[in-house]
Amino acid sequence: MSNDERPSGIEAAVALAERSVTRRDILKLFGAGVGMAAFGPIIAACGGRSTPSPAGGASAAPGSVAPGGSGLAIQPPATAVSLDFWNPFTGGDGPFLRKIVDQFNTETPNVKIKFSTQKDLYGSLHAAKAANKLPQVSIVHLDAIPQNAADGIFQPIDDLIATLGLSDKDFTADVWKNGLWKDHRYGVPLDTHTLSFYWNKALFTKAGLDPAKPPTNKDEFVAAAQAITQKAGVPGFMVVQGGGGANFLLGIEWATTFYQSGGQWTSDDYSQSMINSQAAIDSANFWKSLVDQGISPKGTESDSEIAAFKQGKNGMVMSGIWETNGYIDALKGDLGAGPVPQLFGKGVWSGSHNMGITTRQMSADEKQGAQYFIAWISEHSLEWAKAGQIPARQSVVNSAEFKAIPVIPDIQKQQPDARFFPPIPAAADMLFGPQGAGQAAVATVTGKKEAKAAFDEAAANITKQLVANKAKYGF
Repeated sequence: MSNDERPSGIEAAVALAERSVTRRDILKLFGAGVGMAAFGPIIAACGGRSTPSPAGGASAAPGSVAPGGSGLAIQPPATAVSLDFWNPFTGGDGPFLRKIVDQFNTETPNVKIKFSTQKDLYGSLHAAKAANKLPQVSIVHLDAIPQNAADGIFQPIDDLIATLGLSDKDFTADVWKNGLWKDHRYGVPLDTHTLSFYWNKALFTKAGLDPAKPPTNKDEFVAAAQAITQKAGVPGFMVVQGGGGANFLLGIEWATTFYQSGGQWTSDDYSQSMINSQAAIDSANFWKSLVDQGISPKGTESDSEIAAFKQGKNGMVMSGIWETNGYIDALKGDLGAGPVPQLFGKGVWSGSHNMGITTRQMSADEKQGAQYFIAWISEHSLEWAKAGQIPARQSVVNSAEFKAIPVIPDIQKQQPDARFFPPIPAAADMLFGPQGAGQAAVATVTGKKEAKAAFDEAAANITKQLVANKAKYGF
């Protein structure tokens, strides 16, 4: 296409506003030299509805109670509204959340939620913000709150929290504390998803172990892994050493023993990486020792440990809790599940999905509907546990209904030990990003580098990024 045939930046921006927006659309506009000023027509053309409330402003005064109201401190708006709700659940967990939303829609005639799953949630949110087409409500990962709040995607919800009277007593202390960015809260925790421990009871029996007594510490874990390897004819445990998911899968195991050893990601002022501490080195060397002892096969590729466990060819596995339903389907009564053993102490890598309200300009009734939806979902998250998640709301996990769900309540016992990334932008990159701790752990376990050298290099890289981000975001 010649330059003469290309639409101007403003024409392209307006055209973008008139249809669904994708991340690729935004990149095309910027690639064509379209600056932020070109998005002015989008903002004008896609302005909020009548009686808008400023994004991030005070909550609108509640209207009269509408049909479908509940005993919550906030009620649905008296005027019917339709809201968009975005989420990233492309896997088997998506239908469980959709079922919860369907129940909400049935019970709440004045608030209709449109459920939309995004393969690239944050790319889609940033593209939508540029086009003034944000949904009113979205899932946001706990570790993504600082970045997306700083980028103007989500608005503070301190008013909602005050109205509902929520505090750390309703959740767990760490998941609550880490939901703040610059002293404002941007999300209501929906769940805690932890690294979790699973074992094959049949292989335990074959190895002369008691399947009702899983290992709880390092000595017991190594002994069980050795027994399964020697007596059951399959690996007692498989340490991921390669493949596309190695930095993540080995990374969350490394992070768990890093936490258990008292490791800290950064200095107290977030200016210096501390992942080259003795805790980091001891953590990496522990996972390497399982390969060196012949417990884990050398060269284990990412996800092969999951497949082998489902096939009865791997005695024990540590996986994200989202793998639970797949393991139940594969092993049925032979599946054992529970907290990750305290190999060095307490602590387990964890994440959390939160519910947030975006900075989209919306009417007072729309905002009230969004607030009511989030409050309702928080108290109705039992179904979410069946998707393989631990509800964040303690009133739910303490209920008899939750305790009747298979497997998940056993894993939930470690919820108080859940640990999270520091509440700063791009925190997860310290583990999963290029030259992060996950990559250093893989290099250590495969013998490509000594642990000290690998983590010194990673720490230096992360420190540079911390300094740059402190200057950019002012934390």
